[in-house]
Amino acid sequence: MTLTYGDGKVALGSIETMLDVLVKSESIADFCRAIVHSELTQNSVQGCHFFALDSESHLNPVSGYGRTYLDSEIALSAWDDDPIAECIRKKEFAFLSPSKTPDRGVLAIPLLKDSIPVGALALVLDIGVKGMPIHESLIPILSKLGTYCLTAFSTSSGRSHGSYSSPNREANGEELTSRQIKILELMSEGMVNVEIARELMLSESTIRQETVRIYRALGVPNRLEAAKKGRMLGLIKRPPPPRRLDQLLNEVGK
Repeated sequence: MTLTYGDGKVALGSIETMLDVLVKSESIADFCRAIVHSELTQNSVQGCHFFALDSESHLNPVSGYGRTYLDSEIALSAWDDDPIAECIRKKEFAFLSPSKTPDRGVLAIPLLKDSIPVGALALVLDIGVKGMPIHESLIPILSKLGTYCLTAFSTSSGRSHGSYSSPNREANGEELTSRQIKILELMSEGMVNVEIARELMLSESTIRQETVRIYRALGVPNRLEAAKKGRMLGLIKRPPPPRRLDQLLNEVGK
């Protein structure tokens, strides 16, 4: 038996399987494990991973199972040239065949809440896969289940949307490298990524990735909190800079 969903027909058995995956999952990792080994993917998926979209348009890895997509520590931006970023921007799935890039084959599915992107689900594909790993008509349903999974399990676990790392590790900045501390100092002075990249002669992408790592090491959600905690921990030696003219004008305009 089939049901009409959107522009296509979906087998009831497929819907039942997907709901069963969600009901039996106690964490995001459980959900991902079940998807990888589900009959729906027909052994074409080697990994399943969740990414959460933060307030600075970074796509941070949350949790997952199996083969990873790129490096789990690499920070993606919603504006990068990447299928996961593309699915966020367009609010529709993006497919990159392994036949074109064997190490990066992926089906990226946007996770939307009230039509607003909150993250993405990445299905990492087997090298031999040539077509879609699941029927296209199932993608909207998987997107809704993924959105529920991301918001429900992240909230109930009390963890931030951020990381594969141990939740018991104290975020005291001990893991910061000398370069990351330098970037933190420049951030505290009000410099944006492009200015920091120019100052340190690094790419803006590198600064963006290092910024996410700094947030994780300090256990903070943004630049302002990073600067505050950096000073509290004694990582930033310089005094707070005077407010810049553009910041003052912005405050006056509020």
